[in-house]
Amino acid sequence: MMKHIKKILLIVFIIPILLPITANAEQTTFGQMLDDLSKAEKDLQNNQNSINGAKGQIKSDNATITNLKNDIENMKKETEELTQEIADSNAEIESKKQQTKSVIAYLQMSQGENAYLDYVFGGETITEIVYRLAVVEQITEHNDQVVTELEALIKKNEERKVELKNKEAQAEEKIVALNNEISKLNNRVSALGDLSPGLEQEVKTKKDLVEFYKSQGCKNRSDVIGKDCAVTAGNGIFYRPIRKGYITSFIGYRWGSLHRGLDMGSPDGRNTPLYSVGYGRITSIWRDSAGANNVNVEYYKGGTYYTAIYAHMSRYGNIYKNMDVTPDTILGYMGDTGYAFGVHLHLELWPCRLYVDNNCRSWDNYTSFVKRLYDSGQSRGAESYIGFPSKTYQYWYSK
Repeated sequence: MMKHIKKILLIVFIIPILLPITANAEQTTFGQMLDDLSKAEKDLQNNQNSINGAKGQIKSDNATITNLKNDIENMKKETEELTQEIADSNAEIESKKQQTKSVIAYLQMSQGENAYLDYVFGGETITEIVYRLAVVEQITEHNDQVVTELEALIKKNEERKVELKNKEAQAEEKIVALNNEISKLNNRVSALGDLSPGLEQEVKTKKDLVEFYKSQGCKNRSDVIGKDCAVTAGNGIFYRPIRKGYITSFIGYRWGSLHRGLDMGSPDGRNTPLYSVGYGRITSIWRDSAGANNVNVEYYKGGTYYTAIYAHMSRYGNIYKNMDVTPDTILGYMGDTGYAFGVHLHLELWPCRLYVDNNCRSWDNYTSFVKRLYDSGQSRGAESYIGFPSKTYQYWYSK
C-alpha cells in the first residue's frame, strides 16, 4: 500500500515537470483595450480641465489684484483728503479760539476790569445793554461748540486714517499672496502642458490599437485577443524595427557565448528612428552597467507573450514605462551607447515575459532559457519572427 502511495506521489510530482512550461498569460479582452482607451481619454480631458481651471484662477486673481490696486489708490486719495481736512479743522479751531479769547476779554468783570463793563454799559438803553451781554455769551458758546465738533471730527479723521492704513497693508499683503498663487498656478499650467503631448500620444496609440484589433475581428468586449479575434496572420508576425537598413550580425555563438540578438545598421546612423516591432507595452526603460540605453517591450501574439529588447540607443523617443505602443511608435534612435562597436541596433525577441514568467524570472533564467531554445532549434529569436534578408548587408526599404 505504501509503495502504491509513493508511486502516486511521484507521478503527481513529476507531471508538472514534464508538462510544457507556458507563459502565465493573463488574457486580454477587447473590452480592456476599450477601457484603456477610455481612461486615457479621460486623463487627457482631466489634464486639459486642470489647465483651464488654473488659467481661469490666474485670470480671476489678476482681476482681484487690479481691484485691490485701485482700492489702494482710492484709500491713498482719501487719506490725503482726510489729512487736509484735519489741517483745515485745526486752523479753524485756532481761529475760533482766538475769536473766543477776544470775546472773553469782555468777560472779566470778576477781575474788576472795566472793558466788559465799558462794552456792556456802553449801551444807551437797558435793551441795548442786555443785547450786548447776550451776544458775548452766544459767541462764546458757539465757538466752544464749534471747537468741540471740530476736535471730534479730527479724532474721527485720525481714526479713519489708521483704518485706511491698516486696510492698505492688508491689501498689499493680499496682492503678495495672490502673486505667489499666480506664480504657482503658472508653474502648474506649465507642468500640465508638458504632460499634454504624452497624454495625446497615449490616446492616439490606444486608438490605433483599438482600430487595429477591430480590423482583426474584435468587436465584443468579451473577445479575448489572440483567441476570439486577432488570430490572423496580421497578428502572428512582427514588423522590422527600422524602415531602411541591413543586418550586420545574426544570432549565434561568438567569443564563447551566445549572441542573443540581431545587430542591424542603417545609412542614416544616429538619426535612424527605431520603431516598435508590433503592438505591445513598454515594460522597462533602462541603462545597463556599460551605459547602453535600452527599452524592453512586451508583446502578445497568437496566445504567446514575447519580450523585445532594443539596445544601444543614442536617445529615447517620447516614451514612458507602461505606454502602449504600435508599429508606428518611435521608441528611440540608433546609437552606440554602452559596449558597442559602431552605431547599430541590437534587437532581442524571445517568447517569454522578462522578470515575469518562470522561464525568465531573472536575467540568468532568461539567458539560460534563450540558450535552450536556440540550442534545441526551437527558436532563433528575432530571425524566427521577423522577415529579414538571409545575408548580412542586404538592404531592405520598408518595415
